[in-house]
Amino acid sequence: MYRGLNTALPMLMVLLAGCAGQGAQEPAQRSWMEHSARLRELSHWSASGKLALRTSDRAESASIQWQQRGTDTHLQLSGPMGLNATTIHSNGRQMELRQGETVRTWDISTPDAIANSTGWDLPLHALPYWLKGLPSPDTGIQALELDPERAVLRKLRQDDWEIEFEFYDQFEGFRLPTRLQIQRGTTRARMIIREWQTLPG
Repeated sequence: MYRGLNTALPMLMVLLAGCAGQGAQEPAQRSWMEHSARLRELSHWSASGKLALRTSDRAESASIQWQQRGTDTHLQLSGPMGLNATTIHSNGRQMELRQGETVRTWDISTPDAIANSTGWDLPLHALPYWLKGLPSPDTGIQALELDPERAVLRKLRQDDWEIEFEFYDQFEGFRLPTRLQIQRGTTRARMIIREWQTLPG
């Protein structure tokens, strides 16, 4: 699940060096490394809130119930704009989408498979990490900006996706995002998380 982490961490240290003043550099690095290490251990969780997705030719919004158990993603969408009773399940290699009695399954092992199959240009493999406020370990980090006081991500750029973490809150001992914006090209997604919960392993 965390392949590529060994190459990502040295790059993080270089980027952090540019984010903090010389005097605060080491404490900021230690705080971020400790915080991110705890989040990487959080592999079973649920989050509920709202999603607003806008592209060049469509705009949709929905309430979301997200459950993550390791590499297994289970996402329920409900709301207007044709998203009633939509369930998405992915094991990282295949994605199953259910809408009412209709069930469709796709191989999502290639980078553009989800966009080509559904029209939703969102990186499902990276979202479980971004939702927690972590870089994805499977994609190179292009830019990273930390909150200097709380040592959490403020901005992140991966695979030309720009992720802005607007607010955080405490949930069960973890500081987790409650509002973030994800954008690449004409695709923009805004996510508001009202509740986080840890799940048994």
